[in-house]
Amino acid sequence: QAVQDVINQVLEKLEENQVPMPDYALKSSGAAVIHSRTSPSFRNTKGKVFLYSLPVLDYVRSPDLLLEPENHPGNCWPFPGSQGHVFIKLPVPIIPRAVTMDHVSGTTFHGESISTAPKDFAVYGMKEEHEEQGTFLGRFTFLAALNPTQTFQLKEELSGFVNYLRLQVLSNWGHPDYTCLYRFRVHGDPPKDGGKVSV
Repeated sequence: QAVQDVINQVLEKLEENQVPMPDYALKSSGAAVIHSRTSPSFRNTKGKVFLYSLPVLDYVRSPDLLLEPENHPGNCWPFPGSQGHVFIKLPVPIIPRAVTMDHVSGTTFHGESISTAPKDFAVYGMKEEHEEQGTFLGRFTFLAALNPTQTFQLKEELSGFVNYLRLQVLSNWGHPDYTCLYRFRVHGDPPKDGGKVSV
């Protein structure tokens, strides 16, 4: 058990350090979820759902959790079924270069946790909030059982800055009722003047 504890600590340190790029989707930096353009939260009507023996769905959780660094079991945003989307307003216009998807941190995985993780997803960039489709920036597969933190390089075709990003989850790893998103990070190139461009 002592050896396992040491291994867990080392892996958690590696996890913290493996994404050195700035995150432009941090709520504390001014990023925000546009709720009117985001999927509804999962409302559990069958009693409490438990994850790691912790009740996770006894109240409706906000998609704002995606933009916060606290990543512990149960601290996720659930949406109904296996398909949903989140619309994020960035704090400054950026040219997006990569995104990072996080599932629950730590090294102990349970089937329930993996089955609720997103699997296939797509990312779109928008200059204006009212844009319907936006610019397609890539489609990816999140291998939740392999690594709880994965970074994906976006298409290089985008020229110019975007003010909004849409994360479109297309499938999960098998849970029939809901999908849980823990954290979504956005990396890119900010304006050269240090972010003084009006959003």
